[in-house]
Amino acid sequence: MYLPMTPIMNKHRKSLNLLHVAQLTPLHPHQPHHHTPHQQQPKAPSIADLQLPRDSQGNTDFGSLVRQLKECPTLQDQADILYILCVMKGADWLVDVGGQGGVSVRCLLEELYAQAGANKEWGLIRYISGILRKRVEVLAEACTDLISHHKQLTVGLPPEPREKVISAPLPPEELNSLIYEASGQDISIAVLTQEIIVYLAMYVRSQPALFGDMLRLRIGLIMQVMATELARSLHCSGEEASESLMNLSPSDMKNLLHHILSGKEFGVERSMRPMQSSATSPAVSIHELGHTGATKTERTGIRKLKREIKQMSNSGYSISSNVTSPRSTRCSSPSTPSGILSPVGPGGSDSHLQWEERQGQWLRRRRLDGAINRVPMGFYQKVWKILQKCHGLSIDGYVLPSSTTREMTEGEIKFAVHVETVLNRVPQPEYRQLLVEAILVLTMLADVDIDSVGSIIHVEKIVHIANDMFYHDQKDLGAEEQILERDPSTGVCRLLYDSAPSGRFGSMTYLTRAVAVYVQDFLPSGSCALQ
Repeated sequence: MYLPMTPIMNKHRKSLNLLHVAQLTPLHPHQPHHHTPHQQQPKAPSIADLQLPRDSQGNTDFGSLVRQLKECPTLQDQADILYILCVMKGADWLVDVGGQGGVSVRCLLEELYAQAGANKEWGLIRYISGILRKRVEVLAEACTDLISHHKQLTVGLPPEPREKVISAPLPPEELNSLIYEASGQDISIAVLTQEIIVYLAMYVRSQPALFGDMLRLRIGLIMQVMATELARSLHCSGEEASESLMNLSPSDMKNLLHHILSGKEFGVERSMRPMQSSATSPAVSIHELGHTGATKTERTGIRKLKREIKQMSNSGYSISSNVTSPRSTRCSSPSTPSGILSPVGPGGSDSHLQWEERQGQWLRRRRLDGAINRVPMGFYQKVWKILQKCHGLSIDGYVLPSSTTREMTEGEIKFAVHVETVLNRVPQPEYRQLLVEAILVLTMLADVDIDSVGSIIHVEKIVHIANDMFYHDQKDLGAEEQILERDPSTGVCRLLYDSAPSGRFGSMTYLTRAVAVYVQDFLPSGSCALQ
């Protein structure tokens, strides 16, 4: 053995923070900022930024680095030094570590890889795999399986052009190069991307129903959501959550991914390792919480909304006179934020307690659904129908023209891909889901006897009208400004992201009111009633 066997010591890597990257979204047209998207991107650390030993001439002292390599106490430290040598001198550079002649950096890394595997140090295994640019043997086959099931992939963290789309099978080496290119300077992300693709392929073969309403799988967003779940459940920072994610065992990683895909409520807890285990990566226990909350259909609130619109139609009410009424006959749902501000009906204290327990639940669901591009069944067909009644849909500044319906049929996969491409330009998953909810409300107009609802419909404007209504209602109920904090990148109240779809203060209620206000200007006189 070239390297001395050393005991593993706990040493966290602080360079990766998936949650921090998630907040670095491009500015949108409605944002009142003056910075450019380029200015928002942090400068990734490079070898030149490290405090490396220098010789008398100011050059890097590689002899000193090699001496440190022999003396450093942990495998993680050895991996860091070998990474520097690999980048600056190449994988074939020879190192004299035992007075027995030179050994290549590549060989030392391979030995370190074996030691990390023996210790089940999964984060270190992924790190060294990235240094060596290792490729999972079945990676190309896994991608082909997903594509054959009509799923597209994106690799890298959003937005484009950093996020790369894979819509057709690629040769193994080309696919590997694309993943490393999209992952930027963090090689661990490239390795984890390959791992997740393989797990997704396993699930699409064994449980295709998990992917029934998904068209494009965004690996970068899925990783961000996985890190977010760990941060939320373990009550830790983004850096610690990203570190914990990278250190998950393959079985835990696969289990966490399955829970996210299934849409079921789950929790993550710290657990104790057996005493004989030499691994120091954080041990977690992932478990299902049971059937709390709503089903997928109930989650969108669309079924209840349809029933209410039908009741309004039978009563001859207009969309504006009923939905915009400041008082609703419906009780505030305990899961809505207003449950603690204005409890309606008996059991107000119970509503308060239930809201406390469910705080963050709907934000989390929207974030999960947006990350895996989950949309309600029949969503794309409904979009096709509403496009026939307007000149196009503007989604966060990108227009989906009505001419698309003349080029593609409503059930065509090509049309669904086209809609998904526009939606995927929205980097924040929870905001994307709010836009999807707004589009769902708009599609109700496709069933109304109206020839046209105007020119291009700006979906993001509808969301912001709904947000303003929500904000003013909450202020009238006495909500403090701190509670109504807005997301700086979208201007939407975080509390609205965390609102249940239905209920007096539900997101779909406000989106319906916003649609009524927005479309009113386009409709001819007397045509606003839902007859």
